Amino acid sequence: MTKNERDGAFVRETVVRLQPTGAQFSIFAPAYEASPTHKLDGCTVHRFRYSPKPVENLVRDGAPSKLQKQPLHYISAALYILLGTIQLFWVCWKTQPDLLHVNWPFPHGLMAWPTSKILRIPMIFTFHGTELLLAKKFGFVAHILRWLLPQARVVTANSSFTRNLIQSLVNIPVTVIPYGLTIEPKPSPKPSPEATPSLLFVGRLIERKGLQYLLEALPLVLQERSVKLRIAGKGDREEDLKALCQSLNLDEYVEFLGFLSREALAQEYANCDIFVLPSIIDSKGESEGLGIVAIEALAHQKPVIASDNGGIPDIIIANKTGLLVPEKDATALAKAILQLLANPQQTAAMGKAGLAHIQTQFSWELILPLWENIFQ
Repeated sequence: MTKNERDGAFVRETVVRLQPTGAQFSIFAPAYEASPTHKLDGCTVHRFRYSPKPVENLVRDGAPSKLQKQPLHYISAALYILLGTIQLFWVCWKTQPDLLHVNWPFPHGLMAWPTSKILRIPMIFTFHGTELLLAKKFGFVAHILRWLLPQARVVTANSSFTRNLIQSLVNIPVTVIPYGLTIEPKPSPKPSPEATPSLLFVGRLIERKGLQYLLEALPLVLQERSVKLRIAGKGDREEDLKALCQSLNLDEYVEFLGFLSREALAQEYANCDIFVLPSIIDSKGESEGLGIVAIEALAHQKPVIASDNGGIPDIIIANKTGLLVPEKDATALAKAILQLLANPQQTAAMGKAGLAHIQTQFSWELILPLWENIFQ
C-alpha cells in the first residue's frame, strides 16, 4: 500500500529491484481523479476510489496540508479510510497475497488491519516519518499507532530519527532500512571559471521544505557573490514563494522549473554547484523523515547544505559531506553558502566524501538484502 507515485518513488524503486529475486508485488493505492487500475513496472496497481472525480485528490501535495486549509476534506479522509478498507479486503480476497506491506501505517494500518485479521495475512509496517510527527501533535493518532504497532509482524523505519519516534510510542524492535537512489547519477560537466555558481533545491513546494528561508537568505548571499537558484518541484506554496521572490527582487536570480522527469532532474543535480535542503518542522509538526533528495545530490558528488533536523543527520555528516545549519535561519543559510563558494577545494572534498558515504550506507547492494530478510 502506498501514497501517490511521486511521493512513493523509493517504494516503486524497491519493488522494481526486488522483482529479479522472484518476489511478486501488487500495489494498492488511491485513485487520483478517477484514475483506473493499471500496470506499472510489471505490477498491477489497484487504484481504489474514495470520492467523486473532481475532489478525488486528497493525497496530492499532502493530505495534512489540505485538511488544515479546508475542513471539508475530512469527509474525503473518512471515505478514504472506509472505502479503502472495503476495497483492500476485496482485492486481497481475490489475490490471496502472502504479506501486506503497509507504507505510512497511519492511516493505512487502519485500512489493512481487518483484512490482516480476517484473511490471516501478516502485516509489515514501514514508517516514513510524517505519521509519527502527526502523532506528536494529535493524541488520537498516537493512541491508534500504539494499538496498531503490536499488530505488525515486523516494523521498519527509513532513518534512526523515525525509529526513535516509533520507540517513543511503543518499545518494540524496529529495523532501519534507508532509501536508495531513484535516479541514475550523471557525470558533472567541468565548471567554467566565469560561470555563475548554481544552487539547487528539489522537493515539493510545501511549508515543511522551508524554501522561504532559502529565498530570504539569497539577498544576503548576493551582497557578496553572484549566484543563481534553480527550484525543481511543485506544491501548494508555489504562488506564495513566487510572490516572495518578487518582493525580494529575486526574479532574475531564481528559476522555478516545475516537476521534472528523472532524466531532467539528474541533469540538474549534475549541473549545480551546491544543493540546499532548508527543511523545517512545520506548523503540523512534520519534518524530513530522511531526505532522499540529499542522497541523490551526494550521488552526484555535490556538497549539501541542510537543516539539522529530522532524519537529515543520517545522511549529512557535518563538515564532511556538507554543512548542517539551524532550521528557519536565513542568516545561517547565507553564511554556509558563502563559506562553500569561497572554498572550492572544501566543496570538492565534501562532494567526494558524500559519494563515498552513500556508497557504503545507502547502496542498493546493502538495502535489498535487508528487505529480502524482512519479507522472508
